[in-house]
Amino acid sequence: MIICHPLKLIFIKTKKVGGTSFEIALSSFCDDTSVITPISPEDEEIRASLGYPGAQNYQQQSWPDGSQSNETFFNHIPLAQAKDQIPPEIWNSYTKVTIWRDPYDYMISRYYFAKMDRVGLPFGDFVQIYRNLLSENRRIAPLEGPDSPDVFLRYEHLEEDIAKLGVEGLWERFSSLKSKGNFRPKTGTDPETLYKLHLNAADIVEEQCAAEIRKFGYQRPVSPLVPAPASDAQTSAADFIFTLSAGRTGTAWLAQFLGDNLQINSIHEPLGLDHFGKAMPEIRHMRTFNTWGMDGVVWDFWQKKFASLQAPYAESNHTLGKCGLIEALAENSICKRSTVIILRRDLAKQCASYVGRNDFQKISIVWQWYLDASYSNRIVNPEEFVKLGQIGWSIWYALEMEARYAYYKMRYGDRVNFVEAKLEEITKPEGAAKLLASLGHHGQPILPEKKNHTKIKTEETEALVSEIQTFLNRLDFDPVRLAQSYLRNMRSLSAPSHPKIAA
Repeated sequence: MIICHPLKLIFIKTKKVGGTSFEIALSSFCDDTSVITPISPEDEEIRASLGYPGAQNYQQQSWPDGSQSNETFFNHIPLAQAKDQIPPEIWNSYTKVTIWRDPYDYMISRYYFAKMDRVGLPFGDFVQIYRNLLSENRRIAPLEGPDSPDVFLRYEHLEEDIAKLGVEGLWERFSSLKSKGNFRPKTGTDPETLYKLHLNAADIVEEQCAAEIRKFGYQRPVSPLVPAPASDAQTSAADFIFTLSAGRTGTAWLAQFLGDNLQINSIHEPLGLDHFGKAMPEIRHMRTFNTWGMDGVVWDFWQKKFASLQAPYAESNHTLGKCGLIEALAENSICKRSTVIILRRDLAKQCASYVGRNDFQKISIVWQWYLDASYSNRIVNPEEFVKLGQIGWSIWYALEMEARYAYYKMRYGDRVNFVEAKLEEITKPEGAAKLLASLGHHGQPILPEKKNHTKIKTEETEALVSEIQTFLNRLDFDPVRLAQSYLRNMRSLSAPSHPKIAA
């Protein structure tokens, strides 16, 4: 920020608006008593090379009336704080100026400045996770009220608005500078192009920035997606049905159930030699997503898979939900025509099934079908569980999936239609009818025989189930609380862990 005494002007600096270039240009009009806060060393070099005053008086001030103070002013100081630190007669007689930018374009600038494209975080996910950035500038310079600036220079009309300040030469000096540029690619990053690919991001900006959109007349770059009205012949049945589940939860039975009752193409897992990498995730897709998030390879897999599907279609493949199904579906045009069944089973029996099959003893099986406790993208801390060997790993995995169900409902519940089901209920007539009704089907349910289940129950199996249930009962496990904490910490399963985005 700058307090320029010769011009009687106070500049309150907002973020990603060309504020540093404006500061450098404005500092050329400052005298040795004006307040100029520091900018980056590289930008200070630019300012010095032009012969303009650099950072000064931001910790000790000598005011025009002869008074002294030891206030600390800094780069993006909120206007209200600056007001408290500046003598009232100066504050009231000086013009308070800031710069404002179209929030749709602003978020694109933040995305590329933070280099989120380089770590594979889709723009839509960035806006979803970091929506708090949309209110940053309002916290620095409120749009209305006693702590609002006198003048808002519109980023899109800076030449016109700077001219209205009446400071001769300011525009020429400002327009010759390009501080903090070159983060954003030259093509394909305009608002219309990006928001067309991420309609939900436009919805978020529109909701979060309604006041500034009204105040400055900003236009949404793309029209919202309006679903076509259903005809009388149509029902709420989805064209595409997917499953979010842990495995060993009845997914094979569910595939048969959906095919028999809905009379649609319903598959469990595409396991043909030519399916892996095309219709079925490979190990690299599973490992990449759970380590680096939705990178280009995983994203390409999903675009090709979705493009290959023909409605009506159901797939109960539980690997899909562990390598980006929900993230990819939320950004795809088939999302509005899709339903995701969250399929659960009694947790103790589910874990005992893993143990009985030795599923967590071979790492290749874990990588292809389940989750590795060493993955960096996880919600539940596995440390205490893996000490217990295969049983502990099985329990951690089951709880991690429970936390992921909660996470996905919180994060994507406004875009993805989730239906919840439990194996022990849907394998009975009443529960089966309820599930079918949620899918838009109201006929008498057909119940297929159980698939892939353990046919022989032994005392050893029952004892293992009882042991696991006792362990689970002792846990203070709340998947909703864990998912909320994960999201509050700005974590995302679709991206690697980042430090909090600054500046």
